[in-house]
Amino acid sequence: MARPTKLTPELQQWIGDNIALGLTYSLAAEAAGITYKTFNEYINRGKTEKFGKYHQFAQYINKRNADAAKALLERIN
Repeated sequence: MARPTKLTPELQQWIGDNIALGLTYSLAAEAAGITYKTFNEYINRGKTEKFGKYHQFAQYINKRNADAAKALLERIN
């Protein structure tokens, strides 16, 4: 039997919030209690799936990256 995933809405938000603050993927994952390897597995699975929690996670992380870039550029300007 497969182990249940740690990917919950709370974990997703925690990682996304940290990325939006400017943390690296590695630090954001570690701060949320998962390894960078696990984070990458979630992202890679999300890129190959057309729907589901991993797909939503990958899209959410992309959005939070864009949010972080926008916030940084606004500060510069």
